[in-house]
Amino acid sequence: MKLNQIFFFVIIGILIHINYQLLAQISQGGFPPSFNQVLLSEDFQEINLTKPDMKSILEEDKLNEDKFNPYRIAVTIDVDININNSGTWTKLVEGGRIWRLKIKCKDALALGVYYDKFYLPKGSKLFLYNEDKTQVIGAFTSFNNNETGIFATELIKGDVVILEYFEPKKNKEKPVINISEIAYAYRSVNPVFVDKDKDFGDAGPCEVNVNCPEGDNWQDQKRGVCRILLKDGASLSWCTGSLVNNVRQDFLPYFLTANHCGPYASTSDFNQWIFYFNYESADCPDPSEEPPIYSMVGATLIAKAVYNISLGSDFKLLRLNNAVPEDYNPYFNGWNRVNTASSNGTGIHHPAGDIKKISTYNQTLVSTVYDGTTVVTDAMFWKVVWAATENGHGVTEGGSSGSPIFDSEGRIVGTLTGGQASCINLYSPDYYGKFSYHWQLNGLTDSIRLQPWLDPDNTGILYLDGTALDSTVLVAMFKADTTLILVGGSINFTDVSIGNPNEWLWNFKGGTPSSSTGQNPSNIKYDAFGNYDVSLIIKNETSSDTIVQKDYISVKPTVSPNPTKNFIEIFLGNTSNEQIDISVFNNVGAMVADYKIEITSTSVKLYLVENSNGMYFINIRSENFNSTHKISLIK
Repeated sequence: MKLNQIFFFVIIGILIHINYQLLAQISQGGFPPSFNQVLLSEDFQEINLTKPDMKSILEEDKLNEDKFNPYRIAVTIDVDININNSGTWTKLVEGGRIWRLKIKCKDALALGVYYDKFYLPKGSKLFLYNEDKTQVIGAFTSFNNNETGIFATELIKGDVVILEYFEPKKNKEKPVINISEIAYAYRSVNPVFVDKDKDFGDAGPCEVNVNCPEGDNWQDQKRGVCRILLKDGASLSWCTGSLVNNVRQDFLPYFLTANHCGPYASTSDFNQWIFYFNYESADCPDPSEEPPIYSMVGATLIAKAVYNISLGSDFKLLRLNNAVPEDYNPYFNGWNRVNTASSNGTGIHHPAGDIKKISTYNQTLVSTVYDGTTVVTDAMFWKVVWAATENGHGVTEGGSSGSPIFDSEGRIVGTLTGGQASCINLYSPDYYGKFSYHWQLNGLTDSIRLQPWLDPDNTGILYLDGTALDSTVLVAMFKADTTLILVGGSINFTDVSIGNPNEWLWNFKGGTPSSSTGQNPSNIKYDAFGNYDVSLIIKNETSSDTIVQKDYISVKPTVSPNPTKNFIEIFLGNTSNEQIDISVFNNVGAMVADYKIEITSTSVKLYLVENSNGMYFINIRSENFNSTHKISLIK
């Protein structure tokens, strides 16, 4: 190949890289190593998946076409694909090697990758891209590791997704990339113009883009509103929600949406929800190409109403698993918990998962029951009728669920549950669960109220303005690549604090070393079983903050051999405990032995010569620790 041809390909690669960096969830940027390898073989493994039964899926969607149901756009296909049983490894001339795998599912508009085990060693990188390399996300690195090992990557448009993992030269640590599900998207994910006469995305033609003049006075509020790609079992759906401020104004990433958005989502599902910030047209007209992607993955359920619109006000409060990056320009929306009807305001939302829209009301909200018409002062919902404006007649649609409605002061007063408004039924009402009801009227426990989380000091404040992220304010936060290890194992910690600290002081109870002043300390070793606290103090020239995570790390004893013929050895490590209790249970849960053992060494032996063959559970307890281990006895 001629030198000028090689130079041409390198330049193209650089241009591609510049474009792609804008289109990704939290990652380190860059582009796949294979893009620079002109002579690299494109012969690597392809897995073809069976297309889902679209007839039955569309029939289900037709039955559920209601704003009270989340707007489904994809279903997942169960797989068991990992870096050990699939893909092709290729050595690179300059050192290191890459692993590539192509996954295809015919006729998909987009494919998403969901991982039940995910761990990337330091220095390694993972990229995903489509077949023509016009969409690239990554690099995902060790920063994306989390204690659950659960992860998801955003949709890749088209019916092919390619994974490319880069392993540096002399990297001894092995990655864990275990794909448990592939999402097959069949609607509302390909909003690129195919025909000039079509609107951008799938929202109705009456909708108004948030950066039209109607949104001029709502430029702060819009920055808190996000599109959600939620996972609820095998279904993926669009909903909307908002970052929400709390009385301490410490920028904790609380996120408010509707409970009917993923009502049956599991803890694992929440860890795979994807949140899209700033997904909007830069101006009033529809754009000619999709906006840049600013997304985050993962959340934790904090509180929710009962899933019944007769018994609960349909809210869900989440906490995002990471602080929102400063360059996302987030805004934590304020709220008003007074049960007083607002005379005018707006709703900001993502109908059908489309770019951000704004709807306007100028008739006073009506307090009523869901789908009601008469005033019921203490009811759970606000009824709203939308108004025509300069650039359309904004309403809501499927995908708008969970979005905030704002009062005239720009504060959230409700979250969208449903209604009949549409571009065909412009003056039909919508219904929003009241923020005032969410506050503490759903019940007495913290798990069904907003108040304990948004006003944790019980100040009794009635309303709170929104706030932008202030980089001068420090909020200490951290994560670990795992929080459960065996004796002798090591853990890597990552600072994910809000603000710009320049000093860090970590303390690792039970760890070696026991402290660190690095930003992201690694290889903290734990040599004894037990539960251990981790603390972090961050500082800069003007501020400081401290976080203490109690019993954050659990270190389990090792039990071997397993299977065993007649005994097991329990390795406890250099523990300071003087005594442990050990109970042995058979496979039906009956206790067959119980011991109190004085600890005089780093391990103890337990003889099982009187027990018959079978499965047993060994429960090990100390003052602040409890773990259970399964063993097989084969004589």
